[in-house]
Amino acid sequence: MFDFWNELPSMAQQLVLVKDEMRNVLRSEGFPLADPIEDLIDANGKMLRPAFLLLAAEFGKSRERLLPLAAAIELLHVATLIHDDVIDGASTRRGTPTVHARFGAKDAVLAGDWLFSRCFRLASESSNPENARLLARLVGAICSAEIHQDMEKFLWPESVRNYLRKIAGKTAVLFSLALQAGARESKAPQGVWALLSRIGYDVGMAFQITDDILDYESSEGAMRKPVGKDIREGLCTLPLILAIKADPTAIRPLLGSRKPETRAVTLLVSRVRSSGALDKARRYAGRYTERALAEIARLPKGSARNDLELVVKKLLTRDY
Repeated sequence: MFDFWNELPSMAQQLVLVKDEMRNVLRSEGFPLADPIEDLIDANGKMLRPAFLLLAAEFGKSRERLLPLAAAIELLHVATLIHDDVIDGASTRRGTPTVHARFGAKDAVLAGDWLFSRCFRLASESSNPENARLLARLVGAICSAEIHQDMEKFLWPESVRNYLRKIAGKTAVLFSLALQAGARESKAPQGVWALLSRIGYDVGMAFQITDDILDYESSEGAMRKPVGKDIREGLCTLPLILAIKADPTAIRPLLGSRKPETRAVTLLVSRVRSSGALDKARRYAGRYTERALAEIARLPKGSARNDLELVVKKLLTRDY
């Protein structure tokens, strides 16, 4: 986490305090899976969503009660990761064993549900009612996107529009909410928080597309997950969609209705790389990135805008 925030040490310090808030939640009420959830929190995630909330708050006048709301946003994200891992049958997350791999699917699902409940409670106790309502609507959007994705596993749909709609519901909405909630809570002008909400959407879209590209071209050590993980899980992300469209006879025969063997995954990754699909996918991410940066340029001048621009550029040009 701290390597990413080297250029903004004050943010790294605030995120330490956000983690402390999260630990306090986990240690409350005798929650029996506090230790494994704390391990996941400590496994070097970037804490992007609470960071965006705190960055957005710099555009307002009031910075009280922000840490609990930032912790609520990250707890919501952690809950979705735990549920994702159960759905995907993933054995590791951020280089550590998943909760369901250690304790079984039933307890993992219940742990995620408990985190959702504590997220809503934190938000209702520490922020304005509108932010709490936004969080509740967000969970519905995420669940709907996850259901759509799960129903399409190993079907390999070729629709770019369908893919963009899914990542909007899974990823972009939470980035958008984090920036909007931070601005609302700090009493930023409505025009500013509306603009930040759109920036969050564009950043989230570019972030997820970049993540899906890296699944094909990064190293396992850098990503802390196997290359080609999405194919193994039956997920048809943008690079694969574009590769199928570019050369269906080279790609389609390797895809089936069940989990592909390691050799097939290796060959698919190679063919996606050689198809030109990664460069095409990067152009999609580039358009969202350019739109986000153009919107950032419309924000009030000052250190808050500069810091947000720095983070967005660093995040969307990463190779890990």
